[in-house]
Amino acid sequence: KIACMLLMASLLAILARPVCAEETDPKDLPWDKAYLTLGIYFINVDSDFRLGLDNLGAGIEIDVEEFLGLDSNDGAFRVDAGYRFGKSRKHVVDFSWFGFRREGSTTITEDIDLPPELGGPITAPAGVDSIFNFDIIRLGYKYSLILDERIDLKLGAGLFIMPLEFGLAATGSPISKTDITAPLPTIAVGVDVALSPKWFLRQNLELFYLQISNYEGSITNTRLAVEYYAWKHVALGLGIEGTRINVETTGDTNVPGVDFIGSVGFNYFGAQAFVKFYY
Repeated sequence: KIACMLLMASLLAILARPVCAEETDPKDLPWDKAYLTLGIYFINVDSDFRLGLDNLGAGIEIDVEEFLGLDSNDGAFRVDAGYRFGKSRKHVVDFSWFGFRREGSTTITEDIDLPPELGGPITAPAGVDSIFNFDIIRLGYKYSLILDERIDLKLGAGLFIMPLEFGLAATGSPISKTDITAPLPTIAVGVDVALSPKWFLRQNLELFYLQISNYEGSITNTRLAVEYYAWKHVALGLGIEGTRINVETTGDTNVPGVDFIGSVGFNYFGAQAFVKFYY
């Protein structure tokens, strides 16, 4: 919510700014032509999903962290990169990735009605070992509608890809795993503000909703970061990001990578400290 408010404030400031009579050479503007960011992402995760259909009498619906006792807080290595191209440098492609790996053991107090191919059913009380791994891969393209000495307003599209691996079994038994991939296209708006020659504010909002046939998916992602250009080609930064992803299928879909029946609800919020290499 904070990132959305700041984004709206920046948009209002853009609309209120005076119009320049002549344009500056893009090479003289303060925006990076290319960058690579390496950082540590401290994240809080809340996820739940259902595999199988209730009306078939086979499936599982759980809050992953609460039911299986998996840690909801952890750190992950994160990579971001971007590149401006074209004579005007208004075309931007960007990429980000981080992965989250968790294993846990707990004792369940209620039965898990899991299909046999996933290692079920498991009857309570019983010890349960579980894994829950995921990656967030984001690809994007934006075009700078406004690009001057103070403001870079970009509009574009992106793709969130979330490979997810889940598995559980009674303690002592091999863990049966299921893999789910949820690709979600997004529309994106970004506002970067040059506060001074060394301080920059970066804001980004991405949204998506689609309902077709047996598929329904939605995503909201907001990010806010502050960067300090401490040295030539090297900057330091802090950022926060929140994401909500929901995917539900009730049968066969024509969506690439979605080959499961059930639902995935996935929320995370995190803070990032990073080093940025740019030119």
